Amino acid sequence: MNVLRKRGLSYGLVAIMLMAPLGCNGAKPVDKAGGDSAVLTLATIDDVNNNGQSFGPQAFVDNLRTVSGGRLKVEIKTNYGNGDAKAESAIVKAIAAGEIDGGWPSTRAFAGAGITSLRAVEAPMTITSYAAEKQLATAPVAKSLLATLDSTGVVGLGLAVGPLRRPFAAKKPLLGPADWTGARFRTYNSPVQEEAVRALGGTPVNFGLDWGAEIYAGRLRGAEFDVPQYAKTDTAAAPQVTANVVLWPKVFVLSFSRQRFEALTDQQRSWIRDAAERATKTSVDATYEESTIAGDMCSSGVRFISAAPGEVAGLRRKLQPVLDRLAADPKTGPMLKDIQAIATANPLADVPNVPEACRQTGKEAPVTKIPQQVSALPNGVYRVELTVQDVLAAGLDNGDGNSGTWTMTVRNGTFEVRCRPIGESNDDCGGTITDAALASGDLRGSGHQVWLVPKGKDQPVRLTWAVDGNTLVFSESSASKGAEMIIEPWQKIG
Repeated sequence: MNVLRKRGLSYGLVAIMLMAPLGCNGAKPVDKAGGDSAVLTLATIDDVNNNGQSFGPQAFVDNLRTVSGGRLKVEIKTNYGNGDAKAESAIVKAIAAGEIDGGWPSTRAFAGAGITSLRAVEAPMTITSYAAEKQLATAPVAKSLLATLDSTGVVGLGLAVGPLRRPFAAKKPLLGPADWTGARFRTYNSPVQEEAVRALGGTPVNFGLDWGAEIYAGRLRGAEFDVPQYAKTDTAAAPQVTANVVLWPKVFVLSFSRQRFEALTDQQRSWIRDAAERATKTSVDATYEESTIAGDMCSSGVRFISAAPGEVAGLRRKLQPVLDRLAADPKTGPMLKDIQAIATANPLADVPNVPEACRQTGKEAPVTKIPQQVSALPNGVYRVELTVQDVLAAGLDNGDGNSGTWTMTVRNGTFEVRCRPIGESNDDCGGTITDAALASGDLRGSGHQVWLVPKGKDQPVRLTWAVDGNTLVFSESSASKGAEMIIEPWQKIG
């Protein structure tokens, strides 16, 4: 069974006429009396409002009618490309070539059409909430992104908020980097998505509507997808959702063919721009409710499982080279900087609120499995400085006081951790200001896994470690707290 076959609906190529009988196939004036009437042909790989929360595209179509007083008539070609993995990029190419008037392809589709200037929008684990995406759609950087299309055959009319994309997986969830190693993971015709999956240790595979069949055949581990659209699919294919990891947003680009746009009258162009502006506003003003949808999915066996803070930090560290390459690009870099500023102002990922039975926390290893042998973690004094901004950039809210200058002393199978504030004392160091050690205890483990076994009632923490010269890197953690261990590398100072 095709995982993306809609229940009770046909995905055949359908032309839906909104408002009036079809006229010509393109944006051509049809009112010889000078009434500025025209028929516009728009295309989408899905439906206009495919998942019930694609408010921008629907508002764009509706407002073309409203602002023109009915003079702009719209023909919609749905299921453009018949579910092919490159269908959305084909829409961009068709718009640029003047074969169709316009549509709302998402930013991911443009690189496949030879337009690489919108890649920063997909910077992995950067825009992770609807609040951030709404700010992006209306911020000055939105105009900068759209302006990069001026040299192409596409007129960028505006951005519209779309759904947040998360890792969906079969059998078990994709939480920390170890889960991604060797995983074949479905991406959707996006170089940024492919690079991100490789950075996490997986193998990107570009699939369209047939990705579900590949999971059933055992050839695919998971897929990037969004909650509202997945609720309309065969939910048995990839029912393990990493609830608190948003890979990237699906941001719609309200687009028009430059060739067709310039052939219109001034009045028609004004109506189209007005409709796009209203559509952007509608998408920003809308409420995006994933919790109710996710809760309904739970009854079908879908589970929303949160990665531990250390696992989230490990993913971010793996993805940093992808961000560095985007930042180094002279065209993409400045826009990425603006997008990262928006992300910093909205640091927390949106997480669907589901019943307790539908969610789990991270992978906590039981205390009884702690090895008895002394860890091989090298002796030394190690230090890491974490600002509040560093903590927020890692997707944490600093409620545990992870910021501060942390110093860890390792001596013959024991450890001691101290902290010195670098900002507000009630923000840093867990809110505890003391000259005494904040934690101390024994180090246990084998190979490159180490258990920090504190004295007292604190829970042990399992970490994966590696040493590179004078740098100590913790790449994974079993802890739900203590993310200061894994956010940044530690430098050996003694």
